[in-house]
Amino acid sequence: MPSGRPLPVFILTVMLAVSSFPLTGCGSQADAPGALVMDTAAHEAWEIALVEMRIDKNEEFADPARTPLPADKLPTFEGLNYYFPKPELRFRVPLVAEPKTDTVTLTKRKGDQVKYVRKGSVAFTHAGKVHRLGVFGPADTASGDYLWLPFFDATTGKDTYGGGRYLDLKVDADGLVEVDFNYAYNPLCDYNAEAFNCTLPPRDNTLDFAVEAGEKLFAGAH
Repeated sequence: MPSGRPLPVFILTVMLAVSSFPLTGCGSQADAPGALVMDTAAHEAWEIALVEMRIDKNEEFADPARTPLPADKLPTFEGLNYYFPKPELRFRVPLVAEPKTDTVTLTKRKGDQVKYVRKGSVAFTHAGKVHRLGVFGPADTASGDYLWLPFFDATTGKDTYGGGRYLDLKVDADGLVEVDFNYAYNPLCDYNAEAFNCTLPPRDNTLDFAVEAGEKLFAGAH
């Protein structure tokens, strides 16, 4: 979904009207571990929240005081690009903790390295196949309970940023995390490669299918 300047209410209405995705996922995914089942009201609330987040992010990027964009690109900014909402790519799954806390070294785009703590992994089923991804946290313990899921997929370097995409996670009261690929976002390097040096996902966090959800490649900063 090309998401331009702040969207008026009628666009929100149209988006909800044209979303004909099944509320219980896709095919056998409805019964897969972690697959979310939403009634109509929950589905609409989820989609409205998603669209509002995208509007807020566009407003942030258009604000000279908050934007990560280079100054010369700001006047031509017309919004970030997104896939249409896909509820079948939303999962609520356990965070499987590591037997012991391991510090891992990840590589940044410019070649230097950074330490993270591998917090555990999440698993979900897509098209009848189970996929597992590592979940990380900063080595700096002052960062608290922040959980980070970086990943590559079959859209990487094509429709989405070549350095992968990120998801932010948190554990809920039931000890589960929501892995909603509709909230997948680009590293700041996609918008301003000179100013930022972003961490690349580990190769183990590569999905073999196209995650056609979340944020697409932003070409305006290149």
